[in-house]
This record gives sequence, C-alpha cells and structure tokens, in this order.
Amino acid sequence: MKINITPKYLIVFLFLFIISCSVKNSTLKKGAEMEKLGNFKQASELYLGVLYRKPNLPEIENALRRSAQLHISETAFTIATKNEKGDKEGVVNEYYNLNGFVNQVNAFTKNLDIDQQTKAIYNKNLDQYLMGQYDLGIKYLSEKKFAEAESVFNDISRFNPNYKDTPKQLSIAINEPVYLSGIQLFGEKKYMPAYDKWNEIYTREANYKDVKNKLQQALNERYKEGSYYLMQENFKEAELAFEQVKNINNNYLDVKNLHREAASEPIYRKAIKDLKKGKCRTAYLGLDDIIQRFDSYKNADELKSDALVCAEYPIIVESYRGRNSSGFESNIQNAVIEDILASKNPFVKIIKGSNDISSPYYNISETSKNNTQLKRYIENFYVRTNAKAVLTIHINQYQLQDEPVRSYDVNGLEVKKLKARNGSDSLVEKSVVYKEYEKRSTLQSNITYRLVEITTGKILMQKTIQKNDEKQIRYARNNNSNYKLIYPTRTIADRIMRDESNYKNLQALFQTSDQINSQSLAENILTDFRKRIVSEILLFNPEE
Repeated sequence: MKINITPKYLIVFLFLFIISCSVKNSTLKKGAEMEKLGNFKQASELYLGVLYRKPNLPEIENALRRSAQLHISETAFTIATKNEKGDKEGVVNEYYNLNGFVNQVNAFTKNLDIDQQTKAIYNKNLDQYLMGQYDLGIKYLSEKKFAEAESVFNDISRFNPNYKDTPKQLSIAINEPVYLSGIQLFGEKKYMPAYDKWNEIYTREANYKDVKNKLQQALNERYKEGSYYLMQENFKEAELAFEQVKNINNNYLDVKNLHREAASEPIYRKAIKDLKKGKCRTAYLGLDDIIQRFDSYKNADELKSDALVCAEYPIIVESYRGRNSSGFESNIQNAVIEDILASKNPFVKIIKGSNDISSPYYNISETSKNNTQLKRYIENFYVRTNAKAVLTIHINQYQLQDEPVRSYDVNGLEVKKLKARNGSDSLVEKSVVYKEYEKRSTLQSNITYRLVEITTGKILMQKTIQKNDEKQIRYARNNNSNYKLIYPTRTIADRIMRDESNYKNLQALFQTSDQINSQSLAENILTDFRKRIVSEILLFNPEE
C-alpha cells in the first residue's frame, strides 16, 4: 500500500521528532549532572521515568544501564560495610531495596544483576536476622503484645512468607486480640458486640480456634435474652434483641414470629384502648403500621376496619360569595373538594354543600346552638349526610381593578425601500410617532375559612388569609404606517439614527395584545388559597 505523505503530516512528524529529541537531550544532560555528583540512584530514577512514558530510547537505556550499575556497586559496598559492623537488619533491608531496584531497571535492560559476594553476605545475614525476629515475635506473643508481634511477623513475611510457621504466628497476632475482646464482651453479656468481634475473625479466617461455635453461642444467648424480655413484657428490648438475631439469620428458630409479637403487641394493646376511648384515628394508624410491617397480627385487620369506620370524619364544604366575586366562591369550593379527594386521606370524607349566603353557618359566630334556624339546618344535614363538621369559606373581598392605561408618544423612523431609475435600491427614512401603552390589573382577595362542629356549633378552626396579585403589559400601536417598517431610534452625537438592535423588541410590542388575561390572576390566587386550606384540613385531628 502506498502511503501518501502530505506536507501537513510531514510537518507534524517533524514537530514530534524535534520534541522527542529535546526531551531526550534534556534528560541526558540532567542525568549526567546527577551522576557527576554521585547521585546514581536519582539519575536512574530520572531515566526510568522517561522510559516509562516513552520506551525504546537506546540513548536513555544506555544511560540507565550505566547509572544503575554504579548504584548497584555503591550499594554493594554499603552492604559489605554493614556486614562488617554486624548490622544484620541494615544488610537485609539494603539488599531488599536494591533487589527491587534491579528488577525495575531490568524491565528495560534485562542484563543487570547483584554480584555473588553481596548475595552471599545477604543470605548469611538473612538467616540470622529471621531467626532473631522470629524469637522476638514469639516473645511478644507470650507477653500478649499483639500489635508488636504482628509488625515483627509481617517483617519476616517480606523476606520469607513461609519461614518456619510464620503464617500461623501472624494469624495469632492478628486474630487473638479480637478473639479475647469477644470473650470479654460475652462475659459482660454484650452478646451482639461479642458476635461482631468473632464475626470479624470468621470473615477473615473461618477456622480460627472455635470462632464458628462462638458465633452460634452469642446468637443463641441474644435470642434467649429476647425471649426473657418478651416474658417480662419488656417489648422494646425484646424487639431489639429479636431484630438483631433476625438480621443475622432470618430463619433462626422462631425468631420471625417472636420479633413480630414483640413489635406488634404493644401497638395492638394500645389500639384496643384507643378504640375504647374513641381515639379511632390513632388506633387505625397503629394497626395499619402493624399490617404494613407484618401483613397480619391477631385480628388487626378486623380492628383496623372497625377503627376506620369510627374514624371517618365527613365534612360539608360550603362557600359564600362576596360582592363581585365572579363565581370565585364556586371555584374555591370545587378546588378544595378536588384536592382533598385527590389526597386519598382515609379519614376525611367530603360532602359538597351550599354556597348560599342565607346559610346560618355564614355568621356562625353570631349564632348559638339554640337558634331555631341553625338547629333545623343541623338536623337536616346531620340526618341526611352524617356529617360531623362544616368547612365554611367566606369570600370577604374579591376585587379586580384595572388601572387607567398610560400612553407615551415615541419617535421612530419609517424605513422604506425605493427603486431608483437606474434600477438600484435605496432606503428612505421618514420620522413617525407611534404610541407605547402600559396597562395594569390588580386582584385583591381576602377569605376566612372555618371548620365548625355540626352538633355543637363549636368553631374548631378559623383563619383569615389575604393575597393580592397583579399583571402588567406593555404594547405599541401605530395607525398611519405599516408597523413592520418602523424602527426605534437612538441619538448619537446629536444625530438621530435608527436603532436596529432593538427592532425586534419594538415589533414584539406592536404584536402584543392590549388585553390582560385576568383569569391567570384568579388562578394564581386560587392555587394559593386551596393549598393552604387543604393542608390545614388534612392535618386537623378531631381526636386531639
């Protein structure tokens, strides 16, 4: 295949070649300075860094081989010196680090090695060093200095992981303090903390001592503890104990049933008492909690149904119009009913009532339960609907007001395109005056809502809320010219010029309607009112 090398690619290749040569030359120069100062290891690390990023640079590889060999020779001398001084630890650590260095370098050179004499020194010192370290580790274990023993046996594993029974001794150093901590916690009857300690070992080394049996023992003791609490009717502690056991082993003995009993029985008993006291809503919520968690418990389903019948709170929703309300009383009445139904509240039942101002509930605060008209009204609604309360919504104020329209004369330029005799186009500008208008509408609304108990006329809830909203529009009109030809103006150095940057804005004003959508004002206020009323009604608890 013929490769077509264009000048563009030739330039790229040349650029990369120059950069590569620059990096190589810079590295060789800097490395030579390090070697001159005797910093052979640092020079080697510099060369390695370049080769890791860009291998196959012969000049860098040769420099690495040279500096690495000098570092090996220098370190071999250091090892021999430490050997003469009897510094076994120094010998083995120096050799360990040097060996790792050689392995790094040989990834690029493949022909460096440590001399046999240095290896012999290392092996002789290593045997003596490991023997001493092993004896020290055993001594630490006998003194229960487990952290120190772990450090020693980890050190041995660096050089020879299978030295004598180092794996076993290291396991003891790591696991034994945790095992003993579990023993102590178990003795203090802290069964689950003890379980956690032993489980830490089991996860790491399942066959360590009798840890598997210890786990079973801790779980069994906690189960027995939960059973004791349950017999004592200490339901809270029993539930906690059984839940801990169940979380570890859901099928352990009869833990699922006992946990359900411990969690449900106090709620079940309280629900029965609440039903007797007429606190049906509270009873329903408690029984529903049991069923949600455990599907069933005793006759909780049956009691829940009874509680719901008892807790139902039918409410008649009435609204009363104010002057110029424009049907707002019906809108808010329907909106509140719609939102309460959508909430699917199990207790609140809604009945649509009147929006007749003649209802005696309109001025409930001025009436008494002995009022004949009120008593007749109560009897009629109570018998027919079984309602327990009336939610009255009074439209105290609903005033939509349009402010006078404000208008301004604005100078503009009418720009027309004309054809000259020679056929060329020219633009002709003519000063015109157009009008800009500002129109604003405001809606003020004020309502009072009350929740009134039907049988007594008692006001259970009463609030007055007010909300004002406004909407403003700007538009432009011109009667004498085609508005699409009109430009706004700006003055520069006493010269009036057409403002092309604001042409689109002006055109938008010409096309804007001169009518304000007052319906959106009403919807904003309605949204606010319905949310606040519905929230209060759903939170109201007649049993409190």
